[in-house]
Amino acid sequence: MIEVDIHTKRITADTRIFVARPGAKYRFFEPFVERNFVGPDLPGLDFPEFNNLQDFELDARVKRAVAFRRYFLRGENDVQEPPPDLASYIDTPDDQAFSQFLRVVRAYFENMKAGDLVIVPPLNFRGQAQIGELTAGPSVTKTLGVAVYPGMPLTGRNVRWLASMEKAKLPSQTLDALQKPSPLFLLPRDAWAAIFRRAYGSYVTDAEYGSRFEITSEHYKTVDDFNIQAFFNFVAANTDRVTKGRKDLLDFQRGAFSAQGVAPELYTNVNSPGGLSLKSAVVTPIVIAVMLTLAVTVGPDAFAAAVDGTITFGNSQAPAGDACVAEVGSQVVTQLKLLGYDLWADACQHARTAATNTGISTTVDIKN
Repeated sequence: MIEVDIHTKRITADTRIFVARPGAKYRFFEPFVERNFVGPDLPGLDFPEFNNLQDFELDARVKRAVAFRRYFLRGENDVQEPPPDLASYIDTPDDQAFSQFLRVVRAYFENMKAGDLVIVPPLNFRGQAQIGELTAGPSVTKTLGVAVYPGMPLTGRNVRWLASMEKAKLPSQTLDALQKPSPLFLLPRDAWAAIFRRAYGSYVTDAEYGSRFEITSEHYKTVDDFNIQAFFNFVAANTDRVTKGRKDLLDFQRGAFSAQGVAPELYTNVNSPGGLSLKSAVVTPIVIAVMLTLAVTVGPDAFAAAVDGTITFGNSQAPAGDACVAEVGSQVVTQLKLLGYDLWADACQHARTAATNTGISTTVDIKN
């Protein structure tokens, strides 16, 4: 029995991607990463348990946190220590810093939901920015003690780190926005696909399908690039034929040059190591990821499994009954059956040669 986990994240329409600066001058980057934490650079918010931010004196807590932040940053010799009691901050005048931080606090503890993604960049442009997913709703908070705010920990959210990428290679919209001192901002929608692919490998939204292929070898040659893209085209052309109900599938050589108009968009960042990414309005990128992984890990024997009905499909990244599983499984089994052993074995040889030379891999998991 061959068990295929397509490992494709289903991203809901309300999922968003935020960029969170880890404190002034990125000073909390390491503790944020080590403790799976994101939150505003505000000491001593000291939130009680809550369901809604309006349930307690939010303005007073933020004003007190801003006052202590200013006190700790300037040093106790220059500024008198602020009063610790909340009553001292009720109905006091607002200032620019308070207004900005109040918006940030509302974003963290009211607007950012479980499943939203957060990018936390380091100071160094050659450092690795972390990409994570918020694990619980906005009222589920955690604290982080930091040396610069003795006795007054930060309050934030728990995040599960999924991936990393060099800060300099973040979408240009991120780098442009980081030139401003904004502690938190929403990444523009046109940059989301690149982050989804990096975070999840394969994903599906209401509008598109995407997959990512990691290249681990330091020696990526032109012939390897040809074999990989030829395999992509081979599967894309045959996916289109199966969709249209045709049974005359193409062999590897013809399929490699017959995907005009049906091949997914290809994004490359092969800097040895690096990656290749596919995006399409149809399921083709996910089918390609599964077929490539089957070719490399199972090989020609996948044909017999398809014929015998001993290949199953699931998705660990989606609830049971996910529609993508059925669509991908049907495509893969149909293609294997119609190709036959010889044509599939030939395609496997090309895929395995490319994998040996480049280390290409996907997030698809196969148990055989």
